[in-house]
Amino acid sequence: MGNFIKGLFKFAFGTILALSLLAGVGAVVFAFIFKKDFEDIENKTKEIISDIEANN
Repeated sequence: MGNFIKGLFKFAFGTILALSLLAGVGAVVFAFIFKKDFEDIENKTKEIISDIEANN
């Protein structure tokens, strides 16, 4: 019975560890892929602001 409980805890801990690592890697990949899009939005916003200021 003790070995079953130890095995269950090891399985649960391993599963939690694997899911945590997967979530972390997923967040890094998401940030890396969409970083360029966020920079493009920022640059377009700056262009719009400078155009508005130039017209005033």
